[in-house]
Amino acid sequence: MLGIILLSLVSSGILYRQIMGLQSGSVNTEVVDFINEFEYELMDSAVALSEAYKLQSIIANNEKFDRAFKQVLGRTASLSLLEKQYPDLKNSLNVSLVVSSTARINNLIYNSAQIQRKTLGEVQRLFADLTFELHRFQQNWGHHNNDMMSTKHFNTLVSYQNSLLLIFVTLFIGIVMVIYLFKNNRTLLELQRTLEKRVYKRTKELSNSNENLHLEINERKKIEEALTESQQAAEIAHQRLQHQANFDPLTKLANRHLFIERFNEASNRTDRNSTLVALLFIDLDRFKHVNDTLGHTIGDELLIEAAVRIEEVLRSSDTAARFGGDEFAIVLSDIVEIRTVELIVSRIIKTLGSPFHLSGNEAFVSASIGITMYPRDGDNIETLLRKADSAMYKAKDAGKNNFKFFTQKMNIEATERRSLETALYKAVEEQQFHIEYQPIYDVQHNKIAVFEALIGWNLDSQGKIPAEKFIPLAEEIGLILPIGKWLLDEVCKTAVMWIDDGASDFLMSVNISSRQFQKCNMADDLEKTLRETGLDARYLMIEITENLLISNHLQTLEQLNKIRKMGVHIAFDGFGTGYSSLSFLRKYPITTLKIDQSFIKNISGDCADIELIKSILSIAENLNLKVIAEGVENKTQVDFLVKNNCGFLQGDYYSPPLPAINILELLEREKTQAPDVVTNKVVLHLASTD
Repeated sequence: MLGIILLSLVSSGILYRQIMGLQSGSVNTEVVDFINEFEYELMDSAVALSEAYKLQSIIANNEKFDRAFKQVLGRTASLSLLEKQYPDLKNSLNVSLVVSSTARINNLIYNSAQIQRKTLGEVQRLFADLTFELHRFQQNWGHHNNDMMSTKHFNTLVSYQNSLLLIFVTLFIGIVMVIYLFKNNRTLLELQRTLEKRVYKRTKELSNSNENLHLEINERKKIEEALTESQQAAEIAHQRLQHQANFDPLTKLANRHLFIERFNEASNRTDRNSTLVALLFIDLDRFKHVNDTLGHTIGDELLIEAAVRIEEVLRSSDTAARFGGDEFAIVLSDIVEIRTVELIVSRIIKTLGSPFHLSGNEAFVSASIGITMYPRDGDNIETLLRKADSAMYKAKDAGKNNFKFFTQKMNIEATERRSLETALYKAVEEQQFHIEYQPIYDVQHNKIAVFEALIGWNLDSQGKIPAEKFIPLAEEIGLILPIGKWLLDEVCKTAVMWIDDGASDFLMSVNISSRQFQKCNMADDLEKTLRETGLDARYLMIEITENLLISNHLQTLEQLNKIRKMGVHIAFDGFGTGYSSLSFLRKYPITTLKIDQSFIKNISGDCADIELIKSILSIAENLNLKVIAEGVENKTQVDFLVKNNCGFLQGDYYSPPLPAINILELLEREKTQAPDVVTNKVVLHLASTD
């Protein structure tokens, strides 16, 4: 069959080639038509010329000739293009002769002022030559075309004969093949029936077997799907457990476990490469204020945004972690120069210092950062974290929003702090504190008006511990609540005892930490203490600082208003040392301002402090507030303050802080002294604050 097909293709190809040969020649018939028209236009031009000039020498315009000759010129230009299209044309026609003769006629007719007889004769001769050349082409082409067509017809006949022969051969072979196939068809049919029976039998057997296999496969598939689902669930659970074990769920930063692993990897590289590892401990300043004022949801948003900002300024080799609350830690690996650490830390401080836009609220925090270096400051993560924490607190003490590198001095201070912290827990448990009272002198009435209760602590190993040292620590570790409650209870009990002994018309002043307002309802606690001790509220004055006023405006205002309604006096301690706003004085129920002793100390020299004191006194007078000047130590200070109408003075010039028993002696002597006797050591009179 393949041979038959091939023979058919060969015969068809030969026939097609012969037919295609009939469609082409050396010169296309359209060329002949073109030359015929050209010849007619030449003859029209020659006739028009003869009619126009009548062999006269005078030139006359003849539109008929001009029109005919323009067609000749156009035909000549087309003839040149036709020659390029049909290269065989130049073998039958002298195209260059036609072009040059036409140009010569154009020159003789249109470039002469008048046509002479001789010129006219030459023009007519050129027309005759052109006509002859074109006529010769047509004659030659006719003979050539007839010969060519005869040849092609003959070749086509031969091709048809050959094709017919091939077709007969193909037909013969096809008949032979059909006879052969017919003879073998019966054998093939028998073989087909036998094979079909065998196939049917085998197919049935395979179908039964396949059905059983299909059932088994389905069972196996179900088992595999269950195993796959179980494996995927186990993998997901494993990934979740691994993620929980290594990452903080809120910020997605590394947790302490992963942080330690990354530090160990970085320290191992450092040991090999003789580089450094920097460990940063970060605490967000004023984060608690954001949490208390805007809520924990906003606080969480701030922590998430802070984590994003921190990661954006770190290198790919660094690791940031969250240790809980607002504390973050960072490992900076492969440090060659300390300048690299300073640059990264500065970027962290800058990015965290930018405003946070949280669910329509704008919040501001800053960062205090402590830095330690491995292996310079320690050879293990616990030591380095502890020292970085100490450096961070130094950064806070220096004004926050900055960073500090750990020093050996900090190590000593950190050791002392841990020792002091342990001792403070014991002191709270055993109530090792004591209270001293410092009189406050009423200048106008020349009497004692107030006793400020000052808590003290004597530690066996260190002696007397200043309140300004252990009170901030107590606030930090959460012991200020039991200490503050003990102090308030003791002060109220003492005031009741003095009243029972005959004293009256005085105020007992006690400092209240801002943490006491934040951690509990101070108004309720005060009311309960006054009720339990039996002290009238008019004998009590509490001292607060600006930290309380800026921490939670609404909650603080509600508590202070309630306290004032009880009759308790409220003093603003340390006024002028921070960012106190005059709006505080108008908004909050404050009765008294206390000028910090740092201003009083500079009365004799610093003009700026003098003017500030005058301004505070003027403001207090306008707002009808009493003013207490702390830290009065000499007569120059007394004279200045009295001259500028400061109503109450407190300091060693009048009396240092005294134990309660000495106050009782003072009260006994006051009963027998004249009301105007005052020494520079102990004031002997009590006075009303009214």
